[in-house]
Amino acid sequence: MPKPTSNRREFLKGRPLQQAIANKAAPADESSLSPNPSSDDASYLLHITRKAMACDFQIFLNAGEDDRATETAVEALDIVEEIEEILSVYRQHTSASELNRLGSIQPVQVHPLLFSILRQSKQLWESTDGAFDITSSNLSKLWGFHQREHQVPGQAEIEEALKQTGSQHLAIQDDGTVQFDCPGLQINLASIGKGYALDRCHQHFVAHNITNYLIHGGLSSVLARGQRHGHNPKEPGWQIGLRHPLIPEKYLAHLWLDSQAAGTSGDANQFFYHQGKRYGHVLDPRTGHPVENILAATALSATAAESDALATAFYVMGPEKAADYCQQHDSSFLIVEQGKQNRSTRLHVKGIPEGQIEIIDPSAQLILYD
Repeated sequence: MPKPTSNRREFLKGRPLQQAIANKAAPADESSLSPNPSSDDASYLLHITRKAMACDFQIFLNAGEDDRATETAVEALDIVEEIEEILSVYRQHTSASELNRLGSIQPVQVHPLLFSILRQSKQLWESTDGAFDITSSNLSKLWGFHQREHQVPGQAEIEEALKQTGSQHLAIQDDGTVQFDCPGLQINLASIGKGYALDRCHQHFVAHNITNYLIHGGLSSVLARGQRHGHNPKEPGWQIGLRHPLIPEKYLAHLWLDSQAAGTSGDANQFFYHQGKRYGHVLDPRTGHPVENILAATALSATAAESDALATAFYVMGPEKAADYCQQHDSSFLIVEQGKQNRSTRLHVKGIPEGQIEIIDPSAQLILYD
């Protein structure tokens, strides 16, 4: 296991913020990643946005760089809507909903796009030892997080729901059919679908020779390529802000992304108290209980789908096991734990180079993993 080194705060010192957009408050139902383009008057952005997958998809492009940039961005957002029409489990006519209805009864011929995501999701479930699992819907419903009618279930109820949980029950066949090996199993692709949509947007831009862009899916998923015009050449790529999970109007850190994606998982906006104890909505699908002590997890990887999935997995795994994972895979993380003092944090960082991250919160305790 990689060894953490504590209190090396001099490694990452915060510098004064000069980004106007960074000060905009995130919507209450969103996570903590937000676009952070510079306010430099010499540089302008095209900003195209559309509501999809229950969030705002946003595309930032350098103004004046390509005559077809706006048209290409609109086409990319059309692709996002097409993907939602396949993956949403909240629309009865989608391929994902059909699988949830019939998967326990018979093999279901699913849409090729859904088939691809299911296969990737099961691979990630295997590589994270079950920490990422798209079949945990029954657990979320049991705890009341779907309808926000929160409750603390008994252990017998949790064990019963666990019988209907686990990607080992996804029988994915080479002929494009999928079947559930146990009754009552349900899939939900919220933890990977937005990232997959960003990857498809990226593929569309590449096909049309658009080289510089930042794409957000609901502020919890982001993908960047190339460079923001007018940006400091010593800080390559696009800058994003990581919000403080305990103080939403403040930032913990800045990250710079180029040819990379980031995903964030957290429970800052979905939790409840019962008999004085706090319960967050991120559940460990292996135990059926909410994860404790972790406030947020941000994963960086080559693709947005993988970053989204790993953000959830790293949240569940915790920093030490996540660091073990990163030793074997091309990914990195920033995991936020509750500190000892009120509103204080401990930041666990693995695999993020010094020039790619800037810690803003001076009170944060930094723990680096070699």
